[in-house]
Amino acid sequence: MKNPLDAYPGYLLRRAAATRLAYLTRRLEPLGVMVTEASILVTIGYNPGISQAECGRALAIQRPNMNPLVRRMVERGWVVTEKGQGRAQGLHLSPTGADLAARIEAIFEAHEAWIIAAVPVEAREHLMPILRALNVIGDEDPAEHAGENADGWLSRKSQTAI
Repeated sequence: MKNPLDAYPGYLLRRAAATRLAYLTRRLEPLGVMVTEASILVTIGYNPGISQAECGRALAIQRPNMNPLVRRMVERGWVVTEKGQGRAQGLHLSPTGADLAARIEAIFEAHEAWIIAAVPVEAREHLMPILRALNVIGDEDPAEHAGENADGWLSRKSQTAI
């Protein structure tokens, strides 16, 4: 059977992300941590004293979602808070959290190596720049470029519609 959606990069990206995320979720499960929590712990480990707002912005987690996540990590003894500027609290890893973050990072490293191994060798040097370009959030309206492919040319379907 032919899947007509296989011609759409967005569809393929979503499928690739979903399959890789499901695999990572299974790898983290024995640690009792979700992918989002794991990402927060590693981010705090690299940025001691980071505020919830800064951490949320860095990981594209909305502010209302950060508070319960951080509260749960504090309750589990993974994160400690300290008074920051104004109402902000600085986030730090507890010793237990630091140990957990190190184990998570090892899983992340193995997971990323598995992803890279699936990419053809000749395409590997282009993978990260392409993904970074796709993750830039700009002000341009994508509808202005509807029907254009990566080279700016109109797709066959759009050409026939003109």
